[in-house]
Amino acid sequence: MYSGALLSTAARLAWDPSTYTWFRFLCAAQYRVSLAYVLAAGLWLAALVYLAVAAGAAAAAARRPAAALHAYVAGVCALVLSEVAYGAWLVASLAAWWRAAPEAELARKGIDLLHDIKPALLAVERYRDYAQPVYNMIEEVEARAPNNAVIVIVFAALAVVLQVAAVVVARRLARGGVTAGRRCEPSEVGEVDSDSEALEKSAPSAPPASSPPPPGWHKSANLRMYTILDKIF
Repeated sequence: MYSGALLSTAARLAWDPSTYTWFRFLCAAQYRVSLAYVLAAGLWLAALVYLAVAAGAAAAAARRPAAALHAYVAGVCALVLSEVAYGAWLVASLAAWWRAAPEAELARKGIDLLHDIKPALLAVERYRDYAQPVYNMIEEVEARAPNNAVIVIVFAALAVVLQVAAVVVARRLARGGVTAGRRCEPSEVGEVDSDSEALEKSAPSAPPASSPPPPGWHKSANLRMYTILDKIF
């Protein structure tokens, strides 16, 4: 979901004139950096999704997914660090831009112009049918513009929670895979088989075919069970 949202935002920043024209005109440096970062973050998240799928496929195929899970954890941590660095740079650069950049002065004058345009629109009697909808749109933009900041904050907090949860779950799965692999090493299985074969050779032979075997007599199965129990205890 986040990968698709980032890639669609990058597409809008690159090709949607209603999005990039004012941003590029007012904040050229922030626009270029934001476009590059949003595109790279979206592609990075998509790669992490495929890496998580590969780890799940390795676990389903009884292979050790620890390497893929560790790579996934490293990728998520790198993404979090990049988000912190990008957010800090964007806040600092926009604060400096608002204080000193000439484009910031144009933005402040544009905000004041909107407040001056609204009474003028209401005063135009001849074009009231056109002026009134424009006035309503300006009122709606001013009323609902703060909602964008709320949405950004909510989804940013949700992204932080999801990333922390992804790291914790991946680390636990990686440790569980390593522990399970250590419990049943192929060399240990070979040792059990070789020990059971040696016991089979040294053990007395089964009763002759003429006499019936004792109840529950299964030579190979019993010896393997005793060997495994001896290994465990």
